[in-house]
Amino acid sequence: MGGSPCGSLPAPFSRMESMSPAVNIRSGRLRAMVVVAAAGGISVWAFSSARGSAPVERVPTALVRGTDDLIAQAQARLRTNPGNVTALTDLAGASLVKVRESGDPSWYATAETAARKALAKEPSNPDALDTMGTLALARHRFAEALKWSQASQKAAPSRFAPTGIQADALIELGRYRQGFATVQRRLDLKPDLGSYSRASYARELVGDRTGATTLMALAVESGRPGGEPRAWARVQLGLLRFGSGDLLGAERELLRAQTERPNDARVLAGLARVRAAQARLPEAGQLVSRAIDLVPLPEYPAFAAEVAAARRDAPGVQQNLSLVRGMDKLLAANGVKTDLDLALIDADWHRPNAAAVSRARTAYASRPGVIGDDILGWVLSRAGKCDEGLKYARRSLRLGTQDALVRFHVGMAASCAGQPAEARARLGEALTQNPNFSLRWAPIARQTLHRLEGSK
Repeated sequence: MGGSPCGSLPAPFSRMESMSPAVNIRSGRLRAMVVVAAAGGISVWAFSSARGSAPVERVPTALVRGTDDLIAQAQARLRTNPGNVTALTDLAGASLVKVRESGDPSWYATAETAARKALAKEPSNPDALDTMGTLALARHRFAEALKWSQASQKAAPSRFAPTGIQADALIELGRYRQGFATVQRRLDLKPDLGSYSRASYARELVGDRTGATTLMALAVESGRPGGEPRAWARVQLGLLRFGSGDLLGAERELLRAQTERPNDARVLAGLARVRAAQARLPEAGQLVSRAIDLVPLPEYPAFAAEVAAARRDAPGVQQNLSLVRGMDKLLAANGVKTDLDLALIDADWHRPNAAAVSRARTAYASRPGVIGDDILGWVLSRAGKCDEGLKYARRSLRLGTQDALVRFHVGMAASCAGQPAEARARLGEALTQNPNFSLRWAPIARQTLHRLEGSK
């Protein structure tokens, strides 16, 4: 592979809230590497659910033979020797991959059972510990993921996998100083797709979208052509361009991803967002429907409901929201904590009642970072608790994140709380950054801004 710069994150700042570091680029040469598929229906790296689930670290080395083949081979070895730790960890890792490929969360139970059996034999087995950490991330149990990653790091301090899991958990828990430092450590240990992707997300969180885009492009370059992780990274690159208002750039990246993997659900869902922004609603609906058929993740029917609403298809809206509910129940039945994500979708479509607000508060306690701030602020504002909603909405900007939907939420919270100047500023920022930031809410932002400007 040709020469590529390696992104560097800054040293920790004295105050977490004031982090606004610049991307430093240092020259270097990446060695050729193969990044294989990974697991988890999670949005740990995503500031919005559109970013999708991210590749993780621990996957069996033989995965290139195919996930189903690897599962069958591991199970065959276990029938001969039920205590074969290598076979158990292979089965656990491949089961997580199977979730990612199929969207079937019942494989989480297989992964957990196999990993726990391996740990019963070898309590310090790093592969099994990493699987448990990855599984906790996938289930949105971030404090548990942090503990598993720390145990793995203690068992094998030189390995890079627990560092990535730890970085994800720390960031989701709102411990940004430690999280960003851990992202840098992961990048120093192994500058690959996983490292560049995490570094990109860190840059995005602190408002450096240019740096985030550069680093995600490095992630794409680091991936194996035709591989699922590379397609995932290219989708993220397209969505970063989309989030910056570069619709043509987003389309270019997603079409490239589609060329490499025409039946990848994440690619289809990302392209659907671009087509919707281009007012090609029938095509957007077809693309996201294909994504739903391939991998049943709740964010896909949630977006399909937006497309249906834009087409004035009321039955389609209800059908897709029912799908969201069904998928959410399946995830919850398999140990995934979905309350905060579901709270965002519910608040988009309904005025939250007291029970919904209470659930959102409880969910926020386990995810108190800027994502939690944004969602809880939106739920409270939509419920009419305007002053408290604005407090949390403002906190969602504490890292300087430049996300149009988040800015819109702050603007609407400010309008609700009787702060028209702040509302005008935030709504204007959202529409300037990306006029098409949301099929459902960008028109509302324009209408609200017009009303506020007329009342000056």
